[in-house]
Formats: sequence, C-alpha cells, structure tokens
Amino acid sequence: MAPKWIFFDLDDTLFDFTSASFVSLLRLWDETPIIRSRFGNPEAFLSEYHVHNKHLWDLHERGLITADFLKAERFRLTVTPEHCDEETLKASRRLNDRYLWHLGECDSLCDGAKETLEALSKRYLIGILTNGFTEVQYRKLRSTGLDRYIQRMVISDEIGIQKPDTAIFRHAETATGADANISLMIGDNPDNDIAGALNSGWHAIYYDSKGKPFSSDSDRFIGKTSRLADIPELLDQVS
Repeated sequence: MAPKWIFFDLDDTLFDFTSASFVSLLRLWDETPIIRSRFGNPEAFLSEYHVHNKHLWDLHERGLITADFLKAERFRLTVTPEHCDEETLKASRRLNDRYLWHLGECDSLCDGAKETLEALSKRYLIGILTNGFTEVQYRKLRSTGLDRYIQRMVISDEIGIQKPDTAIFRHAETATGADANISLMIGDNPDNDIAGALNSGWHAIYYDSKGKPFSSDSDRFIGKTSRLADIPELLDQVS
C-alpha cells in the first residue's frame, strides 16, 4: 500500500543542523568571555564541545540521562569541568539556552528541502518525527519557513521516547490517525530513522547524505538517495 503520511527527520535531513550548530557555537564563542579565556581558539572550543555533546546524546538516547542533565552538562564539561556547584550549573544552563536560541534563529536548509516538501505536500500529509528539544525544534521550522508544509510534529522531548524505539512510531500513528501501512519515514540516520521505522512496520527512504552504509531486504524499504530532490521519483515506485 502506498504511503499517505510522510514523516521526515528534522536535523540534517531538512534542517542543516551541522552548519547551523557550527554558526551558533561560533556566536557563543564571540559573546562569552569565559569560553574565550579557556580556549585559545574557537576550533578548540568546538572540538571539546562535540566530544562531550556526542557522549551525552548517546547516553540520552539510551535512556540513561535526562534531557535537562544533558543540556547543563555538555557546557559544564566543556567550559568548567573542574566545578560542579549550583552556580556553575546555572551558568552552564544559561550557555545552553543561548546556544539553543542562536540555533533556533538559523534558517539553514539541506539542499532541496523546501522544493521537495513543496512537491510532496501536494500529494501527501507531511509530519516531522525528531529526536530533539521541543523549544528549539518548533523555532527551526518557523525560521526556515518549513512550518507551512507540516501537519504534525512529534518530538521525543515532548513524549519522553527516543527513536528508534517503536513506541515513538506508534505514538506518531496515534497522533495523526495513520497506521504503519500508510506511514513512511525519511531520515539521515540509518539506525534511529530507517531501522526504527522498518522495525515498526513503516515504509522508509534513507537520505544518505553522509555515506553511512545501510541495506535491507524488507519490501518496505523503498530505497536510498543522497538528494532530497530524488524522493518524489522514488515514491512513484510505490504509488
């Protein structure tokens, strides 16, 4: 059965998170004396931040730490790892809030995102299914103008369930009135987006923007592409 609902991952599928995060962290460097005093250059700051951020996100997606813990700790461990008192944690949370504010102001899109949504929205209902923080994911849609194409956002932070857990896919079905037979997931993460969707009985298209390998013999795996603009043609195969 051809899909009726198409759910996109947001970060690095539609929204160019990699470049937006880079710009946002540089702005944080520019406006924060304590960061500049600790690191000799912005590259050193970004490198240290990414080490801690990746580790904490891995823990969060496995359900081992809360979102609030991640938000405070990624900047505490980066900027003031020798301190863990309440004042330090408050300062770290403020840095996180500032970073997320900058991130939500960015209008960076992956190549072909707007044109692809424009074409697909004429034939399908469009949703977002994302692991991310509620307050910034909605702002990204507004800043980029993608909100006009989206009927429903399902955000892990709002419901306490992360992709690839089948429960978040079931929640998306309940929230939209869809079911697995008419639901399709498009995303850049082969584990969270594609394997998660297929394990939930959904169709899936892998947006292979970074060359991460993925293959499946499931008849619900429609294929993979490195160009968003190719997706309408791929969908014609199951229409």
